[in-house]
Amino acid sequence: MTIHQPNLTGDGDDAFRASVVGGSEVSALFGANPWLTEFELWHRKNGTVATPDFAHNERTKWGLRLEPIIIQAACEEYGYTVAETPVRLDNGKGLGGHPDQVVMCPRRGRGILEVKTADWLVAKGWGDEPPLNYLLQIQTYMGLAGVDWGDVIVLVGGNELRRFEYEFRPVIFADIEARVERFWQSVRDGEVPPANPERDCATLIDAIGAPNDGLADLRGDIHAADLAQDYLDAKAAAKAAELRAEVAKCELMLKIGANGAALLDGFKISANQTKGSSGTLVTQEMVGTYIGARKGWRRFDVKEKN
Repeated sequence: MTIHQPNLTGDGDDAFRASVVGGSEVSALFGANPWLTEFELWHRKNGTVATPDFAHNERTKWGLRLEPIIIQAACEEYGYTVAETPVRLDNGKGLGGHPDQVVMCPRRGRGILEVKTADWLVAKGWGDEPPLNYLLQIQTYMGLAGVDWGDVIVLVGGNELRRFEYEFRPVIFADIEARVERFWQSVRDGEVPPANPERDCATLIDAIGAPNDGLADLRGDIHAADLAQDYLDAKAAAKAAELRAEVAKCELMLKIGANGAALLDGFKISANQTKGSSGTLVTQEMVGTYIGARKGWRRFDVKEKN
C-alpha cells in the first residue's frame, strides 16, 4: 500500500474539500456514517483512492434541486428569514464544509439550517429524531458558524416538512475538532486506521492498487488457510441458496400458472409481465437494425406481510 501525502494546493472547491473533513464526513470519525468509514475517509484525504463524484447521482441532484424550495418552505412555515451564508466554513485546522443556509429566527436570533430529503419508510425508521450522522453535521456547522442553534429540516416523502431543533453543544464540537486534528495527524504520519472487512473491502483493494508479478507465500499461515476455506464455504452456500430459491420459484410458478399475482397466508406474490422493447433504431449506417432489444419477462417477488 502506497502512502500519498494529499495535494491541498489551489483555491477551488475540490481543493477545499480535499483539505478538510467536511460536515457530512465528521460522523465517519465516530463510526456513525452509514456510507463512509474512517478507513475510506483516510484514503480519500491521503489521495490513495478517489473521492466519488456524486454530481451525477440522481438522489444528490434532486436533493440540490429541492434545497432552495425546502428552505423557502421552511421560512414560510416557521418564520425564518434568510441571512448571508458563507459558501465555505472552516476552523483553520482541517474541519470545514458548505452550510446550507444561515437564517434569522424570530425567537432565537441567528442560526443555521441543514436541509435533507428522506423517503417515508426511511424517516419512519429514525424514531424521534434524525440519525447521529445528521446530528453531528449540524453541530459541526453550528460550531463553525458561531451560532447557538441549528435546525435540521427534512422533506419526508416529498410532501411533509419536519423540523428538528438543536442547541449548540460546545463539548460535542470540541470532541469533533479533536478527532479531526488526530485524523489529519494520522494522515501526515501515514498511520492508516484499521479496515472494517464488512464495509471496506472495495476501498482496501483500490488502495492496494494494481497487482505486480510477485507471489505471496502464505504457506504455514493458518489464518489465511481458514479464510480461504471460509470463502469457498460461503460461495458454496450462496450457490446452494440460489438454487433453493430457483426451485421454490419454479414450484410456486407451477401453482400460480398464468395469474399475475397470488395471495397466501403471510405472503403476497407478484408474477406479472413486464413490457418488452423492440430496441432503438440507430445511425444511418445501421438503418433497419435495432439494438438493445429484449423480450418481456415475468417479474417474481415474494414479500412477508407486515
